[in-house]
Amino acid sequence: MPAAKLGRGTFINLGEESTWGNAVSPTVSNRIASESLKRVQERSQKTHLSTSLGVFAFSPAFDGFEICEGDIEHPIGYNGSGLLLKAACGALATTGPGPNYTHTYSAGTTGDLPSLTTHLQRGNGTSERFFGMIVSSMSLSIEAGGQMMGSFSFVGKSAETRTTAISSSFNTSNLDIFHYEASTLSYNGNTYDLRSMNLNLDNKVERRNLLGSKLTAQPSITDLREITLECTADYESDVLYNSQIAGDISDVVISFTNGSLSLTITLKSCQITAYSDDISTVGRIENNVTFQGFADAGSSYDAFTIAIVNTEASGIAN
Repeated sequence: MPAAKLGRGTFINLGEESTWGNAVSPTVSNRIASESLKRVQERSQKTHLSTSLGVFAFSPAFDGFEICEGDIEHPIGYNGSGLLLKAACGALATTGPGPNYTHTYSAGTTGDLPSLTTHLQRGNGTSERFFGMIVSSMSLSIEAGGQMMGSFSFVGKSAETRTTAISSSFNTSNLDIFHYEASTLSYNGNTYDLRSMNLNLDNKVERRNLLGSKLTAQPSITDLREITLECTADYESDVLYNSQIAGDISDVVISFTNGSLSLTITLKSCQITAYSDDISTVGRIENNVTFQGFADAGSSYDAFTIAIVNTEASGIAN
């Protein structure tokens, strides 16, 4: 009897596709904390009224859609995360003469999101290569005492038959982002110390199921994209409470810094769309605030930016 396979050693290799659904060779290897990528063949019972004497349907089910989707959780660093960030956000601009470069990830103007070929090494078992993978949503989260983690949800075209194990080429200088590297959060002329934050980007991407194929056509953005930042802070004053009552509009900015390296999240023209400071204890009271970013008057498309400063000349390098 063969030994059970183990999850240790799981990772992904990524490559950016020039044409959606056309698999490419990987350019980046990423360590991951969890994954749920899968290729599933739906099957449906044929529709008619004939049954066996035991009232079971005759004949096998027929193939419905082939579903390719799932999530990965990845430690976010000052380098090594750029390809996933670009795939989620849509656009990338790099500036700087070196040795430091600024990579700014934003929404872009085309309305189309990049697609990835994602080759998953499944622990000490087989590997599986997915293609046409588009990020439908992304979250970046961190709390006091922890490290920044990114969760990326994908909608894809299909995957190849599972095959032999693959090798990785991790960036040996990859630097993760930790809680003690955070700045205060700024909003409407005030600053706040946070206990936790969760940046959520919902790209509103859905499958396109058409006659003639079990596979989706190129998934597209079907509704208004949304960018929000959920924050928890100690309740110290009524400034945020008053801002949500007044509907104050201001950029929200928070940065993480390690020497000359940094990651800065900016949500533009933000309003507070959810607020609570409920009391259920004799101890510390917390503010729970959700900021939503909107495209500002100075730009026809950007409701947010994620800017990383590192020593990589490419914003999608390993």
